[in-house]
Amino acid sequence: MLYSHTSELAIRAVLYLALQPPGKLSPVREIARATGLSGPYLAKITGRLIRAGLVRAFRGPGGGLELGRPPELITLWSVVQAMDGAAPTERCVLGLRACSTERPCPLHEQWFPLRAGMQRLLEETTLASLLGGLQDATQLGPEAWARIPSASIAAKSGEKQGRRVS
Repeated sequence: MLYSHTSELAIRAVLYLALQPPGKLSPVREIARATGLSGPYLAKITGRLIRAGLVRAFRGPGGGLELGRPPELITLWSVVQAMDGAAPTERCVLGLRACSTERPCPLHEQWFPLRAGMQRLLEETTLASLLGGLQDATQLGPEAWARIPSASIAAKSGEKQGRRVS
């Protein structure tokens, strides 16, 4: 597995925030409605993003969330790490507990170079690089998330949300 479903949802949330004009605060309810995410689950996700410094929260009337850094400085790797821990690509591709160089799974040798390449891709991909074609989008509904191919985001409108399998 490359990264968790929670990481995918976190990527959706930070992409939404990256699309907002500078200084605009977005309440969790607004982000959830626009991206098709569950409000309570999104609140848990944003808590982790806040602790990682990727998102800032402001309480009170007119409060909400904004990116904690410019989109050019937030990589997909940093979002995945905030959700999945320090080394999400270190996990066994088959999900086995005992998979290492000493005790490899059947796909260990083939997976090793691929996971390094995928980690590099996540480290080099910033929110700004994903926003290229979306700079003019002011209001994205849940169906629009399926049109962001670089983020591999599936729409929830009418479809069952699937899990990423790599």
